[in-house]
Amino acid sequence: MIDPIVMVLINRRKSASMTRVEIAEIAGMSLKTYQRIERGESDMKLSQFRAITRALHITELDVALDIKGIQPTTTADLTAACRLLNRDAQTSLMRFLMLITKQKH
Repeated sequence: MIDPIVMVLINRRKSASMTRVEIAEIAGMSLKTYQRIERGESDMKLSQFRAITRALHITELDVALDIKGIQPTTTADLTAACRLLNRDAQTSLMRFLMLITKQKH
């Protein structure tokens, strides 16, 4: 049985329309090593996991959320959720978002 983490990586690779060759090359490992990981024949080292997630442009959190079956939140989801808030809560949320946006820059 293939590990759920590996299944997420396989699904993400396929969703990104990337080949095993591309991932192995970007992640800095041999194709043979990457194929063994995908087939569940070899345990993945933490450094390999991180290299693969970087190659896929995903985070560890993305992997964890995929395992739990939690879909990424879209701006439409956030907009719909905000409509459920009362006016004071909407104002507080906007202030908070503006504050964290300023802190990033």
